[in-house]
Amino acid sequence: MVDIDSLKNSQINQKREKYSHELYWCDLDKSKFLSLLFASSFISRTCFHPFGLIKIRLQTGKTGAISTLHIVKQVWHNEGFSRGFYRGFPISLGSLLFEPIFTISLEQTRTILKTNQPNYITHSQWNILTNLISSGLATFIYQSFTTPIDVITQRIMITRARDGIHMIDVIRDIYLKSGDGIQGFYKGYFVSLTMSLPFNSILWTFYWKIQSKLEQIIPFRYDSFVSPLSASSASLLTSLLTQPIDVIKTRLQVSQKRQSIRKTCLILIHERGFKGFFSGSSPRICTIVPYTIIMMSLYEFIKRISVR
Repeated sequence: MVDIDSLKNSQINQKREKYSHELYWCDLDKSKFLSLLFASSFISRTCFHPFGLIKIRLQTGKTGAISTLHIVKQVWHNEGFSRGFYRGFPISLGSLLFEPIFTISLEQTRTILKTNQPNYITHSQWNILTNLISSGLATFIYQSFTTPIDVITQRIMITRARDGIHMIDVIRDIYLKSGDGIQGFYKGYFVSLTMSLPFNSILWTFYWKIQSKLEQIIPFRYDSFVSPLSASSASLLTSLLTQPIDVIKTRLQVSQKRQSIRKTCLILIHERGFKGFFSGSSPRICTIVPYTIIMMSLYEFIKRISVR
């Protein structure tokens, strides 16, 4: 004989698992959720750091003839796999310390806004606004902490392992030789915000919107495909839209002397033409799309198993 209460509970649990984008901060076991996200971020960064290095070297090259394959061969033969492709990796891990701040800001803002919907705004419109505001605020806070780490990491990435340049040399160069002092560690900060704010806002908004639509179309037994499909669609479009800003940001951050955004653009056009604004697109897409698919899938999985 079927237990009616058990059947009802099972249906509720299935719905909860399926519509995981409706889970909020108050629904989660915080310590479990954050610790599992930290571990997954570390693994993902380890896998995708080489793509980031290739992208940086493509974007800072002074000739348009440089290809992705050329950079790969150059790093492999001249620097080796671990010392070359993982140049700057230990420093980049510093950003992991601030990822819980991003997650907490994102989820808590979503929860607060969700429970304070104005009467004159529809549910669908408020969902979009909630996603845009929460992801934008979380990105602003996270970027304020991690920009110095990004600047140091990228400076190390553009140097060769055999040059004998270490982190302390890069820090001294940024702080003293450039004449910028502390400001040198925030080179490209506002450009970074102009990229990361729309990037994350568009990415998370598209992701949750596409996910909610796919969950209505795709049968429940294929639920595992919803998150990867949503993440790939959202990340591909967002990556292409923000590529020119990423190129400008990178060039500002690795430049030896202070220069304006206008001058940076003119130098880029002179050296590589307008196609230079899309240099590094392939490795960036190869980094962002798989990274987003993995991270979003893990994010959804971890979020589900962290329900209290």
